[in-house]
Amino acid sequence: MVGLRRALLFSVTERYISIALNFVMVATLARLLTPEEFGYSVIGAAAIGFAECLRDFGTSGYLIQARSATRLTARTAFTVMLTLTLAVAATLWVAAGPIAQFYGKAGLEFYLHITALGLLMGPFAAPPLALLRRDMQFQLVAIINVASAVTIALVTVSLAVMGASYMSFAWGIWAGASVTAVLAVLVHGDMRIFRPSLAEWREILSFGGYSSAAGVFWKLQDFVPSLIIGRLIDFNAVGLFSRAVMVCQLPDKCLLNGLMPVALPALAAEARAGRNLASAYLKATAYITAIQWPSLLLLTCLAHPAVLILLGAQWVSIVPLIQIISLGLLLCFPTVLSYPLLAAAGGIRHAMIGSLVGLLSSIIIALLVSRWGLTALALGVVLTVSIQSCFSLYLIRLYAPFSLSELARALRKSAATAAMTALVPLLAVALNGFDFAFSIAEGIMVGIGSVIAWIAAIRWTGHALEAEVDLLFEIMRKVCRTIHHEIRTRNTSARGSRTGET
Repeated sequence: MVGLRRALLFSVTERYISIALNFVMVATLARLLTPEEFGYSVIGAAAIGFAECLRDFGTSGYLIQARSATRLTARTAFTVMLTLTLAVAATLWVAAGPIAQFYGKAGLEFYLHITALGLLMGPFAAPPLALLRRDMQFQLVAIINVASAVTIALVTVSLAVMGASYMSFAWGIWAGASVTAVLAVLVHGDMRIFRPSLAEWREILSFGGYSSAAGVFWKLQDFVPSLIIGRLIDFNAVGLFSRAVMVCQLPDKCLLNGLMPVALPALAAEARAGRNLASAYLKATAYITAIQWPSLLLLTCLAHPAVLILLGAQWVSIVPLIQIISLGLLLCFPTVLSYPLLAAAGGIRHAMIGSLVGLLSSIIIALLVSRWGLTALALGVVLTVSIQSCFSLYLIRLYAPFSLSELARALRKSAATAAMTALVPLLAVALNGFDFAFSIAEGIMVGIGSVIAWIAAIRWTGHALEAEVDLLFEIMRKVCRTIHHEIRTRNTSARGSRTGET
């Protein structure tokens, strides 16, 4: 448990630093670039996401969940990834022109050429990082990822200020990938894993085929609405919708993303030890919903000040979209741990099927509703999330059997916590004449009150998260005592020095 908490601490710290850097970057770029320029980056990011999934081919996941990961296994993973990366990068380079012509945006071609070059760094970064995660060395992973995030932010913002427009994103991603690769090789230190080998290619390809397909389907689902909007409406609408989705994903990115890198190694260790995955899943889901549900409800009420802080007043038209999608995401809790649990339990094929169902439902629904505009697309996202959550829950119960009544019991305290926390922003909305248009200062005050209400609700309900909250407060108290002691020591030393001089 101590090792898991330590891993989570480093993972969460890394995520918070990365999110803070991304927040500064997005807030700055939102004031430098137009929605149409953001639209370029969204289409480019979609192509990059698909290419990343294809070239990784599940090799990182295989190294993490394998019963044993020898140097020969790592060498085979590197060789497979290098081969696929060269093929994918070449394909993306050649396809850049047709993609740009399809959207009628000539600038996309150069954008995709730069990102194709960035893909070449992946085979040297992914295997070392996967081995570090398998060994729960998340402090080293955190250092590497933070360095990459700093590089991306500095390069992207600097180039945007100098007038590089949407190309600042491409160069930033390329620079971040380069830093990640160099640091991963140096930190892991074992250069022998980069010697080509195909000794265990059958096992890797068997797992990687399903994992890669699942990753591609997930990425496609993330970008399908934007891709359809870019083709059927315009790039300005792409920018608006993508920023709305980005804001809605902030609670998960801020509060839960630190869990995801640890989830697969931890669940894989449980599976290798023959322990009950259902119990682990229910407990983890209780923790997740106690954080996710209140934060989404809070974002629904404070979408207006959130947009003002993150993007600026010119983006307030996306507030209704954020509110619709945030409420819909309350239903997505079963999907948070679906991939790591299925991969750890040997159900990677079903993980792929689950992502395919989500993709198909997303495409069909987006095509049907896009003619009615962005609000209809936001409602379509809610329907897609509902379908995928139900199917994910079905698949999870195949490998970690539990009854729906057990799930309800595991979630009841989280539901009570969310309801109690939401009372604060709902009361504020009522006092504001049932108007969600809070100022930034008012939004911050309501947010602070909601956090206090959340802590009180965790304690009142006796939620399992209470022990972790108490541990966090204890760490904060120790840090404050240490700082206070250091200040007193320095003051005493300073007074002693002055007395001696006198």
